Amino acid sequence: MPLRAGTMPFGNNKKLTMPRAQKTKVPAREDAWEDENETGFTGAEEPAPPPPPTDTPAAPSPGRAKRKLAKDECDELGIAYMAWSEMDAEAEQELRMSLRLYEAKVRRIDKAQAGKRHGSPFLELERIYKAELELTQAKMTRAEVEADTINAEANWLAQQCRVMRLENVKLRRLLREHGHDRVCV
Repeated sequence: MPLRAGTMPFGNNKKLTMPRAQKTKVPAREDAWEDENETGFTGAEEPAPPPPPTDTPAAPSPGRAKRKLAKDECDELGIAYMAWSEMDAEAEQELRMSLRLYEAKVRRIDKAQAGKRHGSPFLELERIYKAELELTQAKMTRAEVEADTINAEANWLAQQCRVMRLENVKLRRLLREHGHDRVCV
């Protein structure tokens, strides 16, 4: 394969253009400050009143630690609720699968009973009750997980209410400090 003039067989073409200008250091500017008259007064003007004294920093909120603990607990309860919700969804899927399995077993037992009876009636009843027991167990597990999920949600929502109450107390305190004594409820 013939190469065109001016091309290289591999890599980038180098030094085909003018070199780029290099950066140079510039000395820092030194502005001359007027030391004689820093105030900017010529003497004929009236000086501005001194600035008001700075407000002393407000005392730390008495409920800050309580609010922080309540928010942390609220976050933990929220995480627990999310975990229980996932477990609830899994239990719901298991219940649906158990229900489909139960219906399939019942159909198979019904077909076996409709045809020739080669098996023992006792074994047929045992299979029916075993299928019923498995379905009941799946329903019970689902109900327990659902109850725990609802309990976790209630705890999380109650903690959110507690955090909001503490925030309201803080806001009312701030309103009183700033002269707003009457607060609409």
